[in-house]
Amino acid sequence: MKIGFIGLGRMGRGVCENFIRRGHEVAVYDVSAEAMEYFQGKAELSADPAALFRRSEAVLLSLPSSVQVEAMCETFFACGVKGKTVIDLSTSYQLSTKKLHAAFKERGGILLDAPLMGNPAMAAEGTISVTVGGDEEDFKASLPIFEAFTSRADYIGEAGSGHLVKLALNFTGLMYAVTYSQMFPLMEKLGLDTQKLFDIICEQKTNCGVFQFYGQKVKDRDYRLDFALAFGLKDLGYVKRLYEDLNCPAFALDGALDLLRTGLKDGRGAHDFSEAAAVMRDYLEL
Repeated sequence: MKIGFIGLGRMGRGVCENFIRRGHEVAVYDVSAEAMEYFQGKAELSADPAALFRRSEAVLLSLPSSVQVEAMCETFFACGVKGKTVIDLSTSYQLSTKKLHAAFKERGGILLDAPLMGNPAMAAEGTISVTVGGDEEDFKASLPIFEAFTSRADYIGEAGSGHLVKLALNFTGLMYAVTYSQMFPLMEKLGLDTQKLFDIICEQKTNCGVFQFYGQKVKDRDYRLDFALAFGLKDLGYVKRLYEDLNCPAFALDGALDLLRTGLKDGRGAHDFSEAAAVMRDYLEL
């Protein structure tokens, strides 16, 4: 197929390479010249998104947020989307996705939301999974596309459903991470041996994969970049908007957002999400 790929960041680059390895005719676009240069000699480097869209049968988006996705889709609408398929791999806002899906359908195009579940290594290996929202017949017709870069693609339901699953997972996991970011600095301030505390938690029911990942990073002050604090704040902000749309208080989520906004104000937005613990350590003068 003639595949277009827009957004060549840490996740998008790996996904895109799978299409190239499987012999698809791939065109790429990114606002970063460095990201584009990586694909020199591997794929067609498009001068702009409109040119990429016009020559592609299907276009995949891996963008920072719904703001960029909406802007990109406006470009596509101006080109004409009839007979075209767009798959949004980003973590986007569900209500925005539903509106875009309706606009594509009205114009004879297809939009599927399929946020990525995994990490950059899995994206590059083709072992990542996706949860897909949209019309089921469109999902079935697009299975060859998903098979090119995933180990598993699950159809969830109507447009926006895939993004809801991703937000639910990120809401749960990131709230755990915020808890560890508050708990370990407090125990450290009070003189507790946090390594012993970590070992004890590993033996309790509170142990889990998120604890092993974020708990260890927070304990060791290992703030290596895996997932940016600003992206986590964006995702939890989307969840907050969902509560507001239902006129429902978000309770604990509000405190987490305040902590992350403080981290953003302190210049930690491009740093790892675990640096929420550094914010707490600053408050506790550690």
